[in-house]
Amino acid sequence: MLEVVTEELLNYQNNRLQVYQKGNQNIDKDATIFVGDSIIEFYPLKKYFGRNETIYNRGIAGIDTYFLEKHLEDYLYHLEAKRIFLLIGTNDLGLGHSISDIKEKVIDIVSKLKIDNIYAEVNLISVLPVSDLEMFSKTVKVRSNDAIDQLNSELEAIPGITFIPIANHLKNDRNALNDYYTKDGLHLNVLGYDKLSQLLKPYLS
Repeated sequence: MLEVVTEELLNYQNNRLQVYQKGNQNIDKDATIFVGDSIIEFYPLKKYFGRNETIYNRGIAGIDTYFLEKHLEDYLYHLEAKRIFLLIGTNDLGLGHSISDIKEKVIDIVSKLKIDNIYAEVNLISVLPVSDLEMFSKTVKVRSNDAIDQLNSELEAIPGITFIPIANHLKNDRNALNDYYTKDGLHLNVLGYDKLSQLLKPYLS
């Protein structure tokens, strides 16, 4: 089953855009910016990194690479960031986009972010695995770990960025998202964010 972008979701995403546009008017320069979908939006960044870093969350639930590229100028330009962390792609798979198309979109997004933030380190976080349990199939939908592995291999080959290979650290012996780290087979729980943060900390030092 493919994902469906509902009018309710679009309204939510547009609201987040407006919130971020307003917030950007008072943003500190040389900050760390996290960009992505729901995994980023619901990431309690201040809890894990806020004491030592000026960090801004620019995640929007449900977005894919097409949405992100379309709205880059709306909420991610002129931020003069020190570091950018990008996690995007799982919703593209959920919507049925091809791996080659996703890679090309990510390349375009990274290129535009680097042009606008010429001194920023751009870090691309690997797409996270999903559960293979039937009980989570309504959330996971058409996403598969084989496709995610293929996509991550393609993303890792993109030049000029730092690729952060998180995915394998969150898997069980079935090559799927470990039940220990998820609440619904797709999104992370507190333990999942604990693990993700441990893996990302070296890249924020």
